[in-house]
Amino acid sequence: MKVMFGSFSALTVLGGGVKVQVESLARELRAQGHEVELFDPWKEYRLADYDLFHLFAAHVGTYHLGRAIKTLGMRLCVSPVFFSRHPARRVAALVNLARRVRRQGGFWTEHMFCKELCDMADLVLPNTTAEADLVADAFATDRAKIRVVPNGVDSRFLDADPGLFREHHGLEGFILYVGHIGWGRKNVLPLLKVCAELGHPTVLIGPVIDNAYGRRCLELIERNDHITLLEPMPPGAEMLASAYAACDTLVLPAFYETPGLAALEAGLAGAKVCITRHGGTKDYFGELASYLEPTSEDSIRAALQESLAKPRDNRLRDHIRTEFLWGEAARKLARAYETLKAGASRDTPA
Repeated sequence: MKVMFGSFSALTVLGGGVKVQVESLARELRAQGHEVELFDPWKEYRLADYDLFHLFAAHVGTYHLGRAIKTLGMRLCVSPVFFSRHPARRVAALVNLARRVRRQGGFWTEHMFCKELCDMADLVLPNTTAEADLVADAFATDRAKIRVVPNGVDSRFLDADPGLFREHHGLEGFILYVGHIGWGRKNVLPLLKVCAELGHPTVLIGPVIDNAYGRRCLELIERNDHITLLEPMPPGAEMLASAYAACDTLVLPAFYETPGLAALEAGLAGAKVCITRHGGTKDYFGELASYLEPTSEDSIRAALQESLAKPRDNRLRDHIRTEFLWGEAARKLARAYETLKAGASRDTPA
């Protein structure tokens, strides 16, 4: 099968989970015998040479690319990477309201871009059952064209050595956060307030956004000697893997995660995981993680204390190794592609 992957133009600048997802799935599909090309906007293509186009993330940054691909007659798969704290009925109401306003003057919302891309897609590939239900119920997307394809994790985290991080930073058994610091959705400020109160060694790895939220986070970090901020590390960095293995608990307090690749990486390295309850995280971690309500500092505190008190074991590590390596995710993705290809073959006149 010959597939083209595309996403938003700022992907390589921002990095993050979608970039890891695209690169990892491309690598694993190639290893399984498929051809995968990453879309280059400066290159001319003969689209008939490809079986399908897979678009990652459905929003304003990908809308025009997806629409162009579909208009030119290519089969389109969309991984929405979409979630909302609002219930489906409210999202549906907001979309309907925005569509009515749009007729009066070209008004668009992020939800509308996502819905339009899901409408035009031949196959919609959410990462969790929660995302699948939201897309189906809020956007009236046909469930027959929805296939859940989970995110994955690189097997190299199984071999992570805690000694490297311990040697360089003199820390182990700490609370760890990995990700952007300053985007409101990541909800780092209440986490820092809780960690300041707990007094437990805490490490944050990631870029600090130069905005008011990011500066407030920096102030809290600088006032607390037991909280350490480290520069962002590339996804493939040995030191990052070592940090996962050296920590006690990886915490992601965001308003939602789908599911949070850092949590999969840390869990595979042997860490305990404390994570938001929103976004389909239970699809991945089941009863093997501690869950928090991101709007409540009391809940964040209780979930962290619960995780720190639990003995460390290999149950989460073994679960992730069995179910969520990137190779398995790529096999599930290839099977989803085959259903689309088979359906197209049946529709082709003899």
